[in-house]
Amino acid sequence: VVDTSIYESYSAYKTSINKFNNILKGKIFTNIKRFKFFPIHLSVALNLILLAFVGGQFIYFNYQYQLLHQNDELKNYNISSQSIFLFSPVVGKEIPLLWKHPIVSNINCHSILNGNEAYIRKEAKNFKKLSKLQNTFPMSCDDIRRRGFYPDEAISMEEANFPLAYVRTIYTDYLTLEYQFLLTYAPQNHYCFIIDKKQNGDFHISNQYTMDSNGNDINRANFKCMEYLNSKNYKYLIILNNDDMPLKTNREMVEILKVYNGTIDIDYDNPKPFLHGRIDLKLNWTIEHLKLFKEEDTKNLDKKILGSKVKFQKGFVEIAYPKKTVDYLVNVLNLTTFLNQLNNMKRYASDEMSFQTLISNKFLSIPGSVDEECFEKDRIFHETYMTRYTKWYNGVNCDKKESRHWICLQTIKTLPTIKRLPHFFVNKFKAETDFGGLTCWAEYLYNRTYFQKYIPINKTFYENLPSVRYQKFKSQVEDKKLLCDLSKKYYRNLSLNL
Repeated sequence: VVDTSIYESYSAYKTSINKFNNILKGKIFTNIKRFKFFPIHLSVALNLILLAFVGGQFIYFNYQYQLLHQNDELKNYNISSQSIFLFSPVVGKEIPLLWKHPIVSNINCHSILNGNEAYIRKEAKNFKKLSKLQNTFPMSCDDIRRRGFYPDEAISMEEANFPLAYVRTIYTDYLTLEYQFLLTYAPQNHYCFIIDKKQNGDFHISNQYTMDSNGNDINRANFKCMEYLNSKNYKYLIILNNDDMPLKTNREMVEILKVYNGTIDIDYDNPKPFLHGRIDLKLNWTIEHLKLFKEEDTKNLDKKILGSKVKFQKGFVEIAYPKKTVDYLVNVLNLTTFLNQLNNMKRYASDEMSFQTLISNKFLSIPGSVDEECFEKDRIFHETYMTRYTKWYNGVNCDKKESRHWICLQTIKTLPTIKRLPHFFVNKFKAETDFGGLTCWAEYLYNRTYFQKYIPINKTFYENLPSVRYQKFKSQVEDKKLLCDLSKKYYRNLSLNL
């Protein structure tokens, strides 16, 4: 029985019944097909959202569990900085061995560094990881000195007469930073550390910069340190980032940079793929607008120079500068407007488009530089840049889990390889991925500094680097093409061990 009272008339009721029958016959299926599968779509979508939520919760709570588990383990470790002393033939007295965290105290670094493949494979199945230090980790000056030896005087005359300066941006991984400082430390050296404004207020002093992974404020902070250190006595100044680990002892760095003899070690990569994304080309980039010359400079009278635009170049932030170059950047040029305009764009990685651009500009005449016509011809200067070694992940050359931001991380599996690299620093180790590899490398370099006889560097290799040869012949050869050809003469003979 059908209640027809809800219809205005019997005919309206019949019309409704006919429409219903037509639906059943599929005659007006097109009018409702958008709704037919909607419940199914909605169900699938809701299930996917629920699955993602549950998965996310599982990952989060598993991560928290791992942290709690690690914290429980750390509570059971004795992390007191009690030293074990051994006689050092280099300094002529007993000094502490490198302190090793209990997590990695049982790892056989000697077997790893000597390429024992069976042992490396076994250890690589379960990397020793350190995501965080416990809150009670001792950090007093006395504790730091107990974890490694900090000499009161230079350990060789060569080092005493060739002090270095370091500028480093730091923001994470304290124990890694302590190892880096220990391995580059010498009492005659100078250091300027850039600490992000967002870090704990206990570390804030003056000239604070809010830095980020996009490179914002990095240029200005680095230059502020260059200004600060310029009054110090040093031969070379090296710009570094948080994760740059030394590959050479201080003595080796001194001997290498003596060969460089005023050459800037700087990376020149192809800027074209990055230019439009990283630089606002609509801004005024003329030398006049950027006020790169100080008021008393006679180049301010040359309209051709003032009207020229800077040509942007790209490369790593890590650069090794001779003192005369830093002095020129600080005291002869005026970089304020240029660095501020770069920073105010808030573009990604503008810090990699800054000092390469300045140093390659022919009108700025910066000491130690290479003419752009020479390094733009090919990738030779890029391939023979030494300050930072980076192995880019290409999908097959390292495990994806052992990479960060498309860079292959260094682990116990790579230590036998990086021993042979001619570069100054490597990027990067991460304690949260393989703390064992990081510790073994620190121990290896520490032992070579204080417990082993110094082995001279291969001077011929560094003498034949294109940038070094370029500076050698720059004052003797006026023909730019001939100079460029001379600088690259031995490039093919260089063994980079990459």
